[in-house]
Amino acid sequence: MNPGLLDLILFSEKRKYFLLLLKEGPKNIEEILEKLQVPRTALLPQIKMLKEENLVIHEEGMYRLSTIGEIVVEKMQPLLDTLSVFEKNEEFWVDRKLAPIPSHLIKRISELGDYHLIEPDLSHTFDLNTEFVKILSNSSRIHMFYSYFHPQFPALFLNLARKGIEVSLVLSEAVYLRLVEDFEEKGKEFLEMENSSLYILEKKEVEIPALIAASDRIMSLGLFNESGRFDRQYLTSFEPQAIKWGQELFKYYRDMSREIK
Repeated sequence: MNPGLLDLILFSEKRKYFLLLLKEGPKNIEEILEKLQVPRTALLPQIKMLKEENLVIHEEGMYRLSTIGEIVVEKMQPLLDTLSVFEKNEEFWVDRKLAPIPSHLIKRISELGDYHLIEPDLSHTFDLNTEFVKILSNSSRIHMFYSYFHPQFPALFLNLARKGIEVSLVLSEAVYLRLVEDFEEKGKEFLEMENSSLYILEKKEVEIPALIAASDRIMSLGLFNESGRFDRQYLTSFEPQAIKWGQELFKYYRDMSREIK
């Protein structure tokens, strides 16, 4: 696709949404104007440009995508979805280390969908997010990787396991050693439960995220910033494809970890 065609498609909201609308099927001008909520005089010149590039065909009062238009729009949607993820919180993404996300999942980062950026409340800097804890407590299974230590985590996961929730944890080696040293009793009780499992990531050469959580209800992702610090900002999403994406990211780290018995 030449740069001129890229500019034509991406640098006009009217042209972009018009093409995406026609992806649903042929439309007459009245349907199009109603859906896009734009004046006829503003839209018709944009349609004319798309027709001149053979992306759109106008026949018998109906507008439809040409064969080329269908191919272009099919490829355009994933790009737009990916741009939407990064544009939603540009400052966050610019300052994050993305190396911990494997390439096959980076390519599918658009699956995060309509995520939310959670930032710590300055008045509760060292407390766990209450809404996040509530959602985990109402889940039936929880898969979580974390490489930063929070003193409330051992009690949290033990209590979740006591409720009968399936809890699978992957810890970095440093976090595991802290758990063994300072929370031995809680760790022992957790391991003795049939609905719990614990893994330790021993590979030191891989870059790792701060947090991955994927339950049957929510996905959360925390990444270290470029300075190597976790500033307690993390993404959450309730969309099914984002939850599946988070589960795959968790599995990626679990598969290179050793289970603790």
